[in-house]
Order: sequence, then C-alpha cells, then structure tokens
Amino acid sequence: MPLEIVCGGCGKVVYTGFELRSPKDIIRANDNKCSECGKSLSANEFTIEVKKI
Repeated sequence: MPLEIVCGGCGKVVYTGFELRSPKDIIRANDNKCSECGKSLSANEFTIEVKKI
C-alpha cells in the first residue's frame, strides 16, 4: 500500500512511495514548502488519513 503526503493548501502530492519515511525528512527535502502553491509545510501540523482502495 503506497504512502502519500499531500499539501493541505492545494492538494498536490508532495511524496508518494512504499517506503515509510519521516514527514520531517520529506518536508526538508522540499525546502519546507509546497512546490505548487508555496504554502509552508510543517511536520507538526499534519493529519493521517487511511483509505481503503
């Protein structure tokens, strides 16, 4: 099952993959902002949503 990290501002997928990675590492790799809308991303402000597909 893939893991996705999505921007809360515009809905752009910031990360997708099968490897469980730290949100802090993923956000840091993206200069702490969404490349689509420029919204600041924070590892302290996120929600987890599980969807059955």
